[in-house]
Amino acid sequence: MMETKTLPPRSAGPVRWSLLLLTAGLVACGPHDDAHQAEPSASASAADKRYVAIARGRVDVPGGLLRVAAPYGGRIERWGVEPGAAVKQGELLAQLDIREPRMALELAQAEHARAVAQLDVLRTELLVARARRERVIAAPQPGTAGTQALEDARFAVVYAGQQFAAQESAVLVEKQRVAQATQVMAAATVRAPADGRVVQRIAQVGEYVEPHGLVLHLLPDGPRIVRADLNEALITRVQVGMRAEVVSVAEGSVVHGARVLNVGEVFGPPRAPDTAGSEQIADNRVVECLLELDDKALRVGQRVLVRFLPANPAETPK
Repeated sequence: MMETKTLPPRSAGPVRWSLLLLTAGLVACGPHDDAHQAEPSASASAADKRYVAIARGRVDVPGGLLRVAAPYGGRIERWGVEPGAAVKQGELLAQLDIREPRMALELAQAEHARAVAQLDVLRTELLVARARRERVIAAPQPGTAGTQALEDARFAVVYAGQQFAAQESAVLVEKQRVAQATQVMAAATVRAPADGRVVQRIAQVGEYVEPHGLVLHLLPDGPRIVRADLNEALITRVQVGMRAEVVSVAEGSVVHGARVLNVGEVFGPPRAPDTAGSEQIADNRVVECLLELDDKALRVGQRVLVRFLPANPAETPK
């Protein structure tokens, strides 16, 4: 009878060694990967600690763009400047057709001259009536004839005076018409209300502009400002006079200095919501923080990121 021997499974040894090698590899790799992944977030956190607050905003100018309009309607005859041109206050921007205003002015001037001439005639008549009355008073006629002559002389003076006063009013009316026609004539030349740069022309040559119709946009000279949306949780960290760094959201490499001018008193929804994240905060409340930029390198309307620096470096948040 043959003796039966039990042999161990042939695959037990290799499997055991494979498991041991895999476990050792995971243990060796784990700590190094964690350390490698934590390094960027640690540096970003250290950079954020340089600032007491961060907010988004837009570049603007005090008062915003100037909307230049034509006070009176008319057809645009020619432009005085091209878009992008720098202009001085009072410089011609657009010339409207002045044929109708000129005719109105000439007619008003003619009517005024006629009224003045008629006033001179009535002044002479008044002087004559007064002189006749004085003669009647100085040499009165006897009886009823003398009484009637005096009454007629006095009535003539009163009537001449009324006619003269009415004509004086007519002269004033015609003078006002001349002044109005002169204003319309002058308003046909649209001039720059302030020093600045032409941003955009609204109408075209030959196009009719309605009274008070918009002609062009003018960017006035002056400092650039930033209107930043400061979250309500950060209000106590920002104070007037505090310095800040402003960078463009688009490129973000060039840093522009700024100073806080004002922190608003009224809460409201953000004007420039942060659309970079995947979720929006439905009840996010902000106040407007106004800053003045040190330079004019950034363009009006440009989206920026404002990073507020601590008033005292020792006060940097930990």
